[in-house]
Amino acid sequence: MKQATETTKLFQQVLETTPKDIAQQVEWSYTIADKIDARLHQLGISQKEFAKRMGTSEAAVSRWIGGGQNFTLSTLAKISHVLNTPLISVTPDIH
Repeated sequence: MKQATETTKLFQQVLETTPKDIAQQVEWSYTIADKIDARLHQLGISQKEFAKRMGTSEAAVSRWIGGGQNFTLSTLAKISHVLNTPLISVTPDIH
C-alpha cells in the first residue's frame, strides 16, 4: 500500500512539472487512440485488417492504439476516412 501511495505521489509530481502543451498533446493522443480502438471494435475490424486498409503495418496500428502517438494531419484524415468517423474537429475562426 505504501508503494502505491509513493507511486501516486511521484506520478502527480511528474504531471505538475510537465509543460501544459506537452500534457495537452499526450491527452489528445490518448483520446484519439481510444476513439480508433472503440471504432474498430464497433465495426468488428481487427488491427490486422485495419492495417491492410490503411496500407501500413500492424505494428504501426498497435502504436496508434497504444497511445502517445504524434499523429500527422494526413494520417488522421486517412484514419477518419477508413473508419468513416471524425477523429478530430477543427472549427474555423470566422472574423
